Amino acid sequence: MGRKSEDSLLFVIGLLTGAALGALAALLTTPYTGEEVRNKLANRSKEAREKLKELRRQLEEEFSEKSGKLKGEAAERLDTLRKKVDELLDKLETYLS
Repeated sequence: MGRKSEDSLLFVIGLLTGAALGALAALLTTPYTGEEVRNKLANRSKEAREKLKELRRQLEEEFSEKSGKLKGEAAERLDTLRKKVDELLDKLETYLS
């Protein structure tokens, strides 16, 4: 796993942990009624879900771009390697004949 991916994962874990602790603190100290708290939690939960969906979409897009780039680079290197091997085989054949 790359350093940037590890940083992203740690960020998400920290974000979720902070959100959970913040929600718990809010529940324990809130002046609102139970129904008001439930409504606020439902709204914030929906917002958090949307943010996580967007983050997942961004990570999937980034992964797709990088994997495509790596595949392209690998194909180029393989092609270069094949050409060099063919050249060496031609030289060897010329040398041996």
